[in-house]
Amino acid sequence: MQTYPIFAILTGKPCLVVGGGAVGERKVQDLLAAGARVAVVSPHLTPNLAHLAAKGEIDYLAEDFSERHLNGMVLVIGATDDLQVNAHISATAQARGIWVNIVDAPQLCTFIVPAQVHRGDLTVAVSTGGASPALARKLRLELEKHFGPEYGPYLALLQAVREKLLKARRGHPDNAALFKRLVDSPLLEALCRQDRPRVQQLLKEVMGTALNPSDLAEVVAEGFKV
Repeated sequence: MQTYPIFAILTGKPCLVVGGGAVGERKVQDLLAAGARVAVVSPHLTPNLAHLAAKGEIDYLAEDFSERHLNGMVLVIGATDDLQVNAHISATAQARGIWVNIVDAPQLCTFIVPAQVHRGDLTVAVSTGGASPALARKLRLELEKHFGPEYGPYLALLQAVREKLLKARRGHPDNAALFKRLVDSPLLEALCRQDRPRVQQLLKEVMGTALNPSDLAEVVAEGFKV
């Protein structure tokens, strides 16, 4: 299956999950982590989903799916164990031009959810185009070993440097070279060792006078937030 990989921005967007079982729960958690407003349609919920509904973190409709549940939605995920219901969800969503994913049924989808590794703002995604979800999961586990938890603070530090630098000298011809030198430096290894003096030293060596002492201190702090 040919696909076009994208990362959807769903912050504040209304999304629907049909199905309140274990699979639906995982989909809800992923959507909430992306900042979406999530509604769940299902006669029953897992205890975790019931807890989210009780806290008002998701909207819950304790009923079977009907087309009216699509009103206002920008994305729909079908996670029921009923093939006819899943096909109905897909057909009605597509008729309205709403992006739809039916779990384990790529032929009913307009988008496929890849296997993902999250480290702070870093997301590494793998898809086999629906050909082998098992291989996608295997590759995800390998990527989790390669991209350890240190990548979260590492990316936060890189972002802080970029924001400071662009604020001070946006459009400067040397900016791209500085960013490249930074990611090519042993900065990640120093963060992994929690070696704050070494991190500060490397930033000074790479950035030179591009960052003032105050900005440098704030950037270093980003890499050592708990």
